[in-house]
Formats: sequence, C-alpha cells, structure tokens
Amino acid sequence: MFDDEHEIKNISSVLGGVFDVLNVQDARKAGDAFAVWRKILLSIRSSTNPNEGANLAAHSRIVDLKNGVLLIEADHPGWIELLQLRKNYILKGLSMYAKGMDVQTLAFRVAGKRGNVTGASYSAEEARGLAEKRAEKEEAALSRAAPAASGPVSPAPAPGIPDGLKEALAALKRDMGA
Repeated sequence: MFDDEHEIKNISSVLGGVFDVLNVQDARKAGDAFAVWRKILLSIRSSTNPNEGANLAAHSRIVDLKNGVLLIEADHPGWIELLQLRKNYILKGLSMYAKGMDVQTLAFRVAGKRGNVTGASYSAEEARGLAEKRAEKEEAALSRAAPAASGPVSPAPAPGIPDGLKEALAALKRDMGA
C-alpha cells in the first residue's frame, strides 16, 4: 500500500534527524545574545525616565547578525529613534559583554517590515547611495507638504503613538531642554 516515498517512520528517527541538523552551539550563542541585549538595555536610565531601558527592551528585539551588522526590530519608529540615540552606549555594552558576536554597527527596522542583513546584496556604496536617494525623496516630499509659515512650526503629535513612547519622547525633550 505504501511506496518508498511514503514510508511510515517512527517518531524517534524523525526527531533524531531534526536534532542532528540543529547546532546546539549556535542556539546557545543566540540565547546569550538575547540575554546580553536585554542586560544592556535594562542598564539604560535617564534622569527624567528611569524606565527608559526597560521600555526599550520591551519594544525591541534582535533579528539578525551578519558581517558585523546587528539588525534590531522595534514596535514603532519612535523606539528606533530612542535606540539610535543610545547606539554608542549599546555598541560599547556589546563589545564588553558579547565579545564573540563582533558587532560593529546596528541597523534598525520597524516590526512587520521586510528586510534582513543576511540577504543584503548591495555593496556599502550602493546601499549608501540608495539611502541618500531615499532621504532626498523624503525631504522633497516634506518640503512640498510643509505649510508656508514664517517661523518654526511644532509638528502635531502623530496619531497612534503608544503612551509609553509619548512619555519617553517627553522625557527626552525635558533632558534636552526643549
């Protein structure tokens, strides 16, 4: 009734094959990386927001590591902005606590957006050129959409910003004296 393609196998041989493929050492390193990421973020504190690091840890995660670039995913662009402000601190912490990871820089993406470091097929110069073109397009779109006002205009808060992020941004403004 069954041919060679559809032979029934016992569960122990199937699981054995799965575990033969898994590299326990890689899994252990990944677990260590997540623990170090969390440890570094939890150590971040500001005078106006002692929970800043805990908020960053709750709203971001490691996605990929390739060629010294650690890809981080966050729930909202505002969290990415705060992570970028702490980038040097995070990189220093990674160099201290995760020496084997060889992280040279951080890259960010919003959760749900496609993109990874592993599949990148651009040279550094091509990627920089693409980023510059995108920034130019965004600046042009902003200048077309900006009202003709005779002074600085405070942007209205974007709808849908999580309360925790609003608080973190307000604390950052207070720290900067704005």
